[in-house]
Amino acid sequence: METPPLPGRRAAAPPLDCPGGLRQPVAASVSTPRYFVPHAASPAEPVPCDAAEVVHVVDAFRLEPAYLGESEWFVCTDVVGQLQLIPGSDRARLPASVQAQLAHHEVAAGRPPRRLAATELFFFSAEMVEHPADAEGFNDPVYLYGTLTGPWPGNAVMRVPGQLTVSRGDVLAGFTHGAQDAFRYVKDAESRDAPSAYHALLPGDRAEHLAQGRGLVLTYPAVPAELQANNVSNGAQVANVLHAVLVQLQEDARAHNGPQAIAELDLPVASRAMAIAELEVKGFEVKGDIAIPRPTKGGLVGKLAGWLQSEEVRVPREAPLPEFLELSRSILALLPGWPTETERTLRAHVLAGKLSPGTPVHRVSPPRAPQPPAALPPRLPTPPARSSDWMNDFLDAHARPGAAKPRITQMKPQAAPRPAPVPAKPPSSKAAWQSDFAANPPARPAPKQQEKKAPVTPGKKPDWMNDFED
Repeated sequence: METPPLPGRRAAAPPLDCPGGLRQPVAASVSTPRYFVPHAASPAEPVPCDAAEVVHVVDAFRLEPAYLGESEWFVCTDVVGQLQLIPGSDRARLPASVQAQLAHHEVAAGRPPRRLAATELFFFSAEMVEHPADAEGFNDPVYLYGTLTGPWPGNAVMRVPGQLTVSRGDVLAGFTHGAQDAFRYVKDAESRDAPSAYHALLPGDRAEHLAQGRGLVLTYPAVPAELQANNVSNGAQVANVLHAVLVQLQEDARAHNGPQAIAELDLPVASRAMAIAELEVKGFEVKGDIAIPRPTKGGLVGKLAGWLQSEEVRVPREAPLPEFLELSRSILALLPGWPTETERTLRAHVLAGKLSPGTPVHRVSPPRAPQPPAALPPRLPTPPARSSDWMNDFLDAHARPGAAKPRITQMKPQAAPRPAPVPAKPPSSKAAWQSDFAANPPARPAPKQQEKKAPVTPGKKPDWMNDFED
């Protein structure tokens, strides 16, 4: 499903060698994975990880080997939706509402959190996805725009916006494999299914680098701040992303003689209301499950124009996220050359959870004199949310004159497009009686006054009575 581009999109791309262009040198202090391109004009920011400042949890996992003695970690969001990483030892400092989310997830999941065997992790908050059109291959690149946090573990964790490039298969596999470990929230009255926060483990580097446990990118589709009242459920965003990738794969399969099973697949939509709105914008009139071309003119000319237009279109049905996940699994089995070496190397770092992180070793240590508690480091203020205008630099750089427009998937829900106005019928002459119902009816002509006859004198008989007296 196509989404309109970001507001404020510039008509022409800026020169790449000008200040603010994509070829501006990036600060050397920012260490990013190979397939991530930082936005040069946006400075990196330090990440203030404070357990008391987070408002929601989106993920929980155990790291192997443990970092600084910590094996359990929580990925949380602050008041503006930015990611923060909190160690398990700070669980008691979390707000009560966040601790309640953790308790519900652990009980609802019924198993310990997954283990990640990695020495370097990055956390990516995806805000928009660009699906290039007219690509040459089948498993083509996909551009994810958002904010990268990392490298972690480390003492200099930074946050920087930019572009992450992966393949279509990487996106499908990342969400399908990560669905079983989605963070579960309490079901509320507004949600049809139990809300969950989904993630995707994506490759940020080559297979040989991933084999060393480096360059792994945990990706979380961002949820607008106004929709984070009770949780950070991103199922709708994930469904939109998967639908867009599946549509691109199907279009390429039909155009380039791809797998027949993909070309003939009956794809549902993530939002039927948006699909109907798009059909109405294209000039269709929706009646039930069928959309027919709306005639542009009345009479015989309009009927002929309707016959010459495309035939009626069936409105696709709406499907929930679990169905899109199952479709993605079936498509991956048909994808030529899948799984790749990068995919196999990446999934080898995700291990099933254990009942305990390990048997603790009890060591006898000599008694120490009581030490005063260490002073807490100064708390950094939570930075405001960044503007999304920087994404236009990447979109403009990818634009080619005369090329088809890419498909854009935004995580922020968009308003339904307005249908094209129905042309007004030409005015026709009204019948005379219809003017009586007009707002200002015309004045009626005054009735003719009859000539007044001379009044009869009282006491005198009329002349015609004399005929009866004779």
